[in-house]
Amino acid sequence: MGKKLRRRLIAELSFFFLILMSSVMTLEPLTMTAEVSAQPSVPYELGNWTYVGKPVLPLKVNASQIPIGANWTYVYTLNANHTYHVYFYGAWINYDPYYPKTDYDIFVYDPNGELESYHTEAAGLPEHLGTTVDQPFFTPKQTGNYSFFIKNDPRESQGEEEGTFMLIEHIEPNRWYQRYLVGKVNDMPVENTSWAYEFSTTSKRIEVWIDVPDTLDMYEARLYLMANPSKGIGDLLNDVPLAWEPGLYGGLDDLEDYGGYNLDSRGFRHTEAMASCEFPGQDMLINYTSPYEGNSLYHLVLIAEDGFGSLNFTVKTDFEPPSLSVENPIEKAYPNNETTITAHINDESSLKRVLLNYTIDDWKTWTSTAMSASQNQTYIGTIPEQPAGVVVKYKILAVDIADNSAEVNGSYVVKNPANVSINLSNSTIDYGENITVTGVISPSGATVTLNYTLNNTVVSRLVSTNSSGFFNDVYMPNQTGIWTVSASWYGNESYFGASSGYKNFTVNRTPMSLICNVSRVKLTIGENVTIFGSVNPIMENMSITLAFTMPNGSAIERYVYTNSNGTFIVSFRPNFIGTWRVQAKFDGDDLRGESYSELVSFFVADTWINQYMMHIIIGAVAVIIVFVAVVFIRKRRYG
Repeated sequence: MGKKLRRRLIAELSFFFLILMSSVMTLEPLTMTAEVSAQPSVPYELGNWTYVGKPVLPLKVNASQIPIGANWTYVYTLNANHTYHVYFYGAWINYDPYYPKTDYDIFVYDPNGELESYHTEAAGLPEHLGTTVDQPFFTPKQTGNYSFFIKNDPRESQGEEEGTFMLIEHIEPNRWYQRYLVGKVNDMPVENTSWAYEFSTTSKRIEVWIDVPDTLDMYEARLYLMANPSKGIGDLLNDVPLAWEPGLYGGLDDLEDYGGYNLDSRGFRHTEAMASCEFPGQDMLINYTSPYEGNSLYHLVLIAEDGFGSLNFTVKTDFEPPSLSVENPIEKAYPNNETTITAHINDESSLKRVLLNYTIDDWKTWTSTAMSASQNQTYIGTIPEQPAGVVVKYKILAVDIADNSAEVNGSYVVKNPANVSINLSNSTIDYGENITVTGVISPSGATVTLNYTLNNTVVSRLVSTNSSGFFNDVYMPNQTGIWTVSASWYGNESYFGASSGYKNFTVNRTPMSLICNVSRVKLTIGENVTIFGSVNPIMENMSITLAFTMPNGSAIERYVYTNSNGTFIVSFRPNFIGTWRVQAKFDGDDLRGESYSELVSFFVADTWINQYMMHIIIGAVAVIIVFVAVVFIRKRRYG
């Protein structure tokens, strides 16, 4: 190990300066003076150690490299709030319940030498090296040198098997990252000539977008498929794939789909999963589709050729635009009110921005404002108050971190509110009477439509208002029943339309009255009697039934129609002697109620001959008898 590296390590690991100086200068492991416990009283006991310049390559822990009771420390310079995937696995992992051998414990120290965490799983089980044991990734709280102290537990361990210690920065798909790179110097790579990251995804389709600055010429960008546990390649720990171990060292599976990982410009690359530059500043795109389903782990390698600069890159796995809709779309607004637009947005990944653009001149000019996240995947934007008479058009643009976008349009009209109200002269009228509707509307001068409705029949009448907005209408309904009436106005350029509430009124059948009289109250059989009368209210051609009751109780009917003045007249010849009764009646219809006149009587007498026939016969007989008697007497007397 050179002096330059030793000086760098001494400066960066100042929290154990004297110990490091001793180990660096002698390259000898320190003598263990105390057994490492689960929570050591000192930062840690440093034995062999390795400083790793950048977290991109695997570190091979050979068999017997860390004997039972010994330790080895790996030191990395990590950045605060970055996410790293740290794992230690290999041949020493053994899930056999009876024959686990090696038990490696790992202690993590921060740049101040403080114990960050410790991990002491049982023999043969992998340590969970996240920020907590439940988290798959480690996120440093500060920038500096973090030490990973691996101890071969002297109590539980029975082996010194080999393994691989891997620490690499983990990136999330569909987010943008930045990396500073430096091209080769004198045709030789330097520390920042290449870099690598890992990511995992279930998407078969992957696009890597790289924005290259004009000061940098890239050699290559590469993708390596490193694990797919569902296909038996690699393992899972905390539900995150671990790289297939041979692939970390450049090994390939039989189909040469997995592995091959390296950072050497001369090394293996998948030609269908790479991109290159021809000139400085040329942006790069890797468009790759995996042949396999499942949660897969990839390594992304960036290799610079010449120059220097910070490139921006993202791994796109989300190709679906956000689901975007407007909640309760606004259709109208008032001049003195701000208008709140609420959008519901659902997206597979996070949203980068949500903009509300609006115009009042049909997009000749427009204003853009950011919408604020609210609850339940909703975003809220506010459009300031606008003058009456304008149409506000708006567009909501949602862009996710994968640069998928969705847009939805809407519009509303800004006008002043109008108000209209009505009242009725009566709640109940009879057929043939008028109903008077009065009302007022603001603004004044409008023409109001009155709708009179019965069942499905609507009668519309236009009514003008005066300068104060008052109006009235006199209407005679043409049917009986329960009517409703409402007033409405369609509005104009400055005012919205308005409608009153509904008012009800009932139209009852017209009450009718009948008068019936006879021309004679006594007549002789064979003579006619005149029946006459009238109806009120006056109705023409109204059918009147004349019901006659005969002296023997039998009934007969005659029909007559009213004249234009509401009167009726009919001549009737009774055919029975005795007292007759007659009554005029109207059965009613949809518009008029039933009515009955009072009963009127008249008497039918027999002729005088028929009345005195017996007396005449008796008198005649008496005369004849007298005559015969006289004749008989004279004959006897005078013989």
